Amino acid sequence: MKTAEQAIHDCLWKYLAAKLPVYESRPMKDVGYPFGDFEDFSTGYLATKGRALPQITVNLNIWDKHEKRSNVSAICSHLMDYARGLEKAYGYEVSLRISDSTFTINEDRTVTPSIWRGMVSLVFDIL
Repeated sequence: MKTAEQAIHDCLWKYLAAKLPVYESRPMKDVGYPFGDFEDFSTGYLATKGRALPQITVNLNIWDKHEKRSNVSAICSHLMDYARGLEKAYGYEVSLRISDSTFTINEDRTVTPSIWRGMVSLVFDIL
């Protein structure tokens, strides 16, 4: 059986891979735009009277060319919508903590021409 973290990873991967190339981490070679990469996952626990409820945070990135800022924004927004509607992940009941989930769009000027980076942070409760 998959861990809850792996189950969420696989659901997000499947969703994103249908829209753009996705990588486990930032590619070390040139790839085409747009693309997504997973940055990190972390798991914390919320203590209740009866048990500890896992809370999983996923950080990922969406990248595109300088002239495609609106595409980065759209992909990030659609990913948030998908995550908000996610209720099951490979047997786990999940719920997005919408008030703790965010996305930020920044211009990366470390390359020429600059590129756009959407940084998405999704926080899920495992019910």
